[in-house]
Amino acid sequence: MSSSAPNRRGVLRGAAAGGTALALGGLTAGAAGAAVPSVAAPAGGPSWDPVRFGSTYTARPPDPGAVLLGGPGFAVHGDGAGDDTAALRAAVDEASRRGIANKLGDILGGARDFPYGDGGGVVLVPAGTYLLTGPVDVHDSVRIVGFGARRPEFVLGPATPGYAAGTARDVFSFRRRPVGGPVSYANNDTFGSGLVNLDIRIGPGNPDAIAVRFGGAQLCLLQDLDIDAGDARAGIDHNANLIHRVRVRGGEVGLHAYAASAGWQTTLLDCRFEGQRRAAVSMFNDAKLVVVRTAFSATPRAFVSAPDQWQHLYVQDCHFDGVGDAVAVLHDSDSLPGAENDLIRHSNQLTLLDCTATGTPDLLLLARSGARTPGPRPSGRIRELTYGLRVENALGRRESRREGVYADVARGAPGSAVRARLRPDTPPPPPVHTWVSVADVAAEMGRTIGAGDDDLDVFQAAVDRHETVFVPIGQYLLTDTLKLCARTNLIGLHPRQTWLLAADGHPHFADPGAPRALLATPRGGRNTVTGLGLDTARRTPGSVNLLWRSGTGSYLADVVTQFVKWHPEDVQSGDPGYAYRGAHKYGIWVRGGGGALANVWSINGWAENGLLVEDTDVPTRLYEVSVEHHETREVVLRRVRNWSFLGLQTEDHIYGWRSQAVEIERSSDILLANSVLFRVATVQGPYPYAVGVRDSQRITLRGNRGYRDKTPEFTQWGAALRDTRGGRAVPEVEFTLIAT
Repeated sequence: MSSSAPNRRGVLRGAAAGGTALALGGLTAGAAGAAVPSVAAPAGGPSWDPVRFGSTYTARPPDPGAVLLGGPGFAVHGDGAGDDTAALRAAVDEASRRGIANKLGDILGGARDFPYGDGGGVVLVPAGTYLLTGPVDVHDSVRIVGFGARRPEFVLGPATPGYAAGTARDVFSFRRRPVGGPVSYANNDTFGSGLVNLDIRIGPGNPDAIAVRFGGAQLCLLQDLDIDAGDARAGIDHNANLIHRVRVRGGEVGLHAYAASAGWQTTLLDCRFEGQRRAAVSMFNDAKLVVVRTAFSATPRAFVSAPDQWQHLYVQDCHFDGVGDAVAVLHDSDSLPGAENDLIRHSNQLTLLDCTATGTPDLLLLARSGARTPGPRPSGRIRELTYGLRVENALGRRESRREGVYADVARGAPGSAVRARLRPDTPPPPPVHTWVSVADVAAEMGRTIGAGDDDLDVFQAAVDRHETVFVPIGQYLLTDTLKLCARTNLIGLHPRQTWLLAADGHPHFADPGAPRALLATPRGGRNTVTGLGLDTARRTPGSVNLLWRSGTGSYLADVVTQFVKWHPEDVQSGDPGYAYRGAHKYGIWVRGGGGALANVWSINGWAENGLLVEDTDVPTRLYEVSVEHHETREVVLRRVRNWSFLGLQTEDHIYGWRSQAVEIERSSDILLANSVLFRVATVQGPYPYAVGVRDSQRITLRGNRGYRDKTPEFTQWGAALRDTRGGRAVPEVEFTLIAT
């Protein structure tokens, strides 16, 4: 880090490394929690923002299995004056009663007079203003979904009792109700819960209010929300998988972020934070945030770490507008408790990549030393800023390592550059008025579906005749591949309540030498598939849950396979993941396709692998994708170019200790950003490396969670990266950058 360049690289490195607190507009470096002046919101609105937020479900989704707020038994005022808290609570309880039984998470199961179910379902909320006077629990796997030309708005009225007593109190709270146990906050046994397409407003005089206490594991989401936190404590407290197209205005803090259950990442995608009094995001116990195409405006700091905490923070294609002090406040890595251990020191990781800034003095403040990394003034581009361990020319003879701050910053950020970075690749759903329910197609054909008979011909007729097909909550049996057309959109509202099921033991899925998919998209198609579960049953050794061949502009999101874990013959366990034996070919198989993938959970543990990508150069980004519990391989890339994994999570469980996280062969231009390649504390054996590469170029790993202090001989990978042909390896499992 010694050479200078016209883009001020050398100046920035020197400033960050020198440990001198730089005076800046009356502000000086201080402790992470110190108060700093706020910045007035820019006048005239954000002309740089290409996203126009609004209702994504402008009409009622045609799902008869959903509970309708305002329908019979759930009458509301909807005028902002009458109290609608009890009606909303009752609607959530009813949705929970209707859940499809699958024992995942062992939820309800007959407790408290609930019929057997998994606590899942959908509450539909029409446009209106709904006054709330106390917390509303969002039970496990319940989604509250708004619709209308304008989003429904939930309002906590001014000076509501209980929200100014000195203790934080939620408005919406994600919860779990286990068999034989008390109701608790959502945790790693909580899947699929969500708030979608609605607004929340905190009235004045509620300083202890938190709009949403988020939490849970896979498939949990906050999507298409506006949160006006006003003078409250926070817009969002805690975090789970995906926070997507969410705007938070006001509040002391926009998001209080923690390690999501059970220690995985959270992705913030296409979000906006504006006007927070202390910071947009405060980070506690290693929040592991992946932040993409998100803008931060009129707040003192974008990210602030709690004392004595390391962070895995990855920020890409974001914009900072009037962040008055510093983009990120972290702790000097060598000041962390236990920093004499390289694993702990290297766990403190920051990446800012391809971002822009206007009116933002500093990019990084290290709280203990006071060292600051200046930003481009008055505006500019952050091509790259990292803090932590960099391993460059990895696996080669000129491999090098360095620690500390690296900055590549250039002045000048025209509005077109900002807009280009913030332009989304995750489309909103097609307009609801264009949806055709597959149930209506069945009625036209004189058929019923979801009763246990073969539904394939009805589904195929629906996708052949209509561009956007809606699948209501239910379970639908297919005896062969459902083949989408070039422009088909297949939409559900809840992937854990809306299942396509393979006919068990059917000969169409019997040959592993000729894999056959339950659902397939066409090569080069432009398809959207969201909100579905795909289950290939048990005795289907040639089955593939999904064959994805769609091209640029396509979108796969909010999709799950069946929840099963590979295990040896003699395992006996009450865990529902082990109450199963099967045979399958692949979970998700991408051949020549790509686009954007988000919040996908591939957990068909008896498949050869969870995600196989072959023969594609379609530029593709994957956001918050989870691939878990396979015997030997989780993610496999063969002959792949231009793919970016932003927030990949794998998990090798107790019996799956031989499973490699990622295998890359004859591929190039692959990015793995802020990965969590997880090995559980009870895993029974070691594995020599997490990511294996062979005959591949320009493989980049940016940030990694690889440190475990429990049975480290098993829970830590032998190396982060290994060339499986030449044998060279990068042994560090905690790093900010590994670039081959």
